[in-house]
Amino acid sequence: LDPSSSTTTTHNYKILSEKVLFSRWRSIVSRVVEMPNGNKVDYDIVDQKGAGAAIIFAWDSNTKTATLTKEYNPGCHKMLYGLAAGIVETDPNKHNSDFDLAARHELEEECHLIGGSWYRLVHEGVAIPMDKYVVTQIVAYLVINAEKTNNPRPLDAEEDIEIIEGISIDEIITMIRGGKMNLVGGWACMLAIEKLRELGEI
Repeated sequence: LDPSSSTTTTHNYKILSEKVLFSRWRSIVSRVVEMPNGNKVDYDIVDQKGAGAAIIFAWDSNTKTATLTKEYNPGCHKMLYGLAAGIVETDPNKHNSDFDLAARHELEEECHLIGGSWYRLVHEGVAIPMDKYVVTQIVAYLVINAEKTNNPRPLDAEEDIEIIEGISIDEIITMIRGGKMNLVGGWACMLAIEKLRELGEI
């Protein structure tokens, strides 16, 4: 099969109904699906709302290091390293469902960085499903030589993020393998590292 072909994701599963069971920052949705064999299955689906999510790997070509974040991950109840990331808001006064704009906002809010040279790390028009039971789809970016800003956009009220500068590729790989970063962050890092090799940065 050609992994780039849309036929690899076509199917004969039918959504029969959806009902929101719980809604706050995220929603839990009961989705009843009819399978090709006729079985009907009721799935619990997580909807993080918004148009999707963006995640950004920030690289400094002078020091050959990355800027990461470190923050509390409530699901696993751990402090983990990661990348600037966030939901792409549908609100016209915020992101208006624009992944590129959301990525720039998140980088400024969480790493205090603006500008730089940007690279989309997935195909144009493609967003990657975060998990089997999650609605949200995510786009990863690499930014090279973004500049510090002394007046960044404010963090969201529930966020408490430490900015970690000067992290080498070897250190990032060790973090990923050692469980010091969540799965989405590690995935985005690996895509960025591949792109950095392609660009001759490492």
